[in-house]
Amino acid sequence: MKVEELVNGFLALTEEEKMDVLRGIIPPFCRGMMANEEKVKQMFLLFGGECGREMRNMMSAMATMFGHKGCK
Repeated sequence: MKVEELVNGFLALTEEEKMDVLRGIIPPFCRGMMANEEKVKQMFLLFGGECGREMRNMMSAMATMFGHKGCK
């Protein structure tokens, strides 16, 4: 399946279905990312840049909860 098809399929889901998908994807994705600090920085920068100020604040709070020292 191509990325565009995955994105369009995801966006067509109900909010509840989207949350179910995220619950299935995010934990293994994060475990893989946490093994490489540079990837973690890139992920936070992507989310912050794409989602705006509120997301940056939330990601900062999440990073603090998970013990990340922030991007340098």
